Amino acid sequence: MNLTRRIIPAGVIALAVALAPPAYAQSSDAAKISELEKKLERSLELINQLSEKIRKIEQASANNRDAQTKTAQHAEKIEAIEKHVSEIGGSLSRRAEESGLPIHGFADVGLVMSREDNPSFKGRKGAVLGTSLGALDLYLTPRFGDRVKALIELVFEAEENGGTAADLERLQVGYIFSDAATGWLGRFHTPYGYWNTAFHHGAQLQTSILRPRFLDFEHDGGILPAHTTGIWLTGTQGIDRGRIGYDVFAGNAPQITRVAAGSNLAAANRTGFSPAVNAGTYAGSGRLDPLHAGGTTQRTSIGFNAWFEPTAVHGLRGGLHGLRAEIVDNAPVTNQTLVQMLGGYLAYMSDPWEAMGEYYRFRNNDRSGATGTHGSWAAYAQIGYNMRRWTPFARVERSRLDQTDNYFGVQASGRSYQRIAAGLRYDVDPKAALKVEFNSTRKEDLGPGLTDRFPELRIQYAIHF
Repeated sequence: MNLTRRIIPAGVIALAVALAPPAYAQSSDAAKISELEKKLERSLELINQLSEKIRKIEQASANNRDAQTKTAQHAEKIEAIEKHVSEIGGSLSRRAEESGLPIHGFADVGLVMSREDNPSFKGRKGAVLGTSLGALDLYLTPRFGDRVKALIELVFEAEENGGTAADLERLQVGYIFSDAATGWLGRFHTPYGYWNTAFHHGAQLQTSILRPRFLDFEHDGGILPAHTTGIWLTGTQGIDRGRIGYDVFAGNAPQITRVAAGSNLAAANRTGFSPAVNAGTYAGSGRLDPLHAGGTTQRTSIGFNAWFEPTAVHGLRGGLHGLRAEIVDNAPVTNQTLVQMLGGYLAYMSDPWEAMGEYYRFRNNDRSGATGTHGSWAAYAQIGYNMRRWTPFARVERSRLDQTDNYFGVQASGRSYQRIAAGLRYDVDPKAALKVEFNSTRKEDLGPGLTDRFPELRIQYAIHF
């Protein structure tokens, strides 16, 4: 029997065990796992030494009786070591299973100096300076066999009243039909554009501190449903000149929940609500509610995202996206709007450059009145240059939102605006980043002759664990 062939399975077993991480074991087992790993390393070294001796013996004399005897002796040793390695691997595997489900996460803290709509100054502009807790984002990615998987994301955020809010941002269970098709059911990030699919609630992932203002999450005043509860089919496929990908989804249509006169104005202010302009009214005080628990209206939203990555330009992605949803707002006067969005995006992520831009075109139809169809748009472009640990970046944002469109008119953040932002990111290590960002924002559509321009300076320390 050719012993070289016997060495191959030994190497495979050793490599498989070496690659099986003992991470997530209980802290009390750490010393035992460390000792097992040391034994494994010594065993692998001995296998390599014996394999080299066998190779030399076989080359020197294949017919020599003494060489054959030595070879047989070495073979017996290899068999014993293979058994030993297998036992170690089984022990490590059992301990990994007993350690429970692994949890990953993100967290961030920061310092903010802002002059945006500060009610405590009674209309006068004043700087607000203070440290703030960002978000503690915990996510789990359990798998159940080769085809069933899940993603669970739970986020804890500090509120302005001093409390802590917990949101189940994502809860989706998927089934892998093939490499080109995976189906998901549950609550997921609505797959439009590039930013909302590439960056979730973990601040360490994105270069900048803030998302583009119009792409904020719903509770922060985003004008688009960042989350959908429903069904989602996604996949990628290689082709001759690159790679294509797609997303199609359907789910609960969100509704706009408006703040009644004199109630919780501070909460409304988080989304850009201006008490000086809108106090005592319903208009301009609402925000999107994704209705993740379902609703009685049976209204749905549908959409798609299709992209292409050419082989000729590494790191480039271009795509088209669309969304259609029937959205209502709450009492006292119920408006129903057919929201229709169509747009495109480009992203170039190839060291040292990172650049991205997105365009959203709205053509919304008033289904409850006689105001007809309204056109609006929003866009941004961002560029960054990676110099090892340092990444300077800059971004411009712009929106033109028709205020006679009920969909934007009743949202607190549904005003046209423009913003420029610039900053610097420093990667302390691969899982921790320190960021500094300055932005200047001009809010429009606040009333005849009224605008609101304000600067902000933000510092953020974000980690991934």
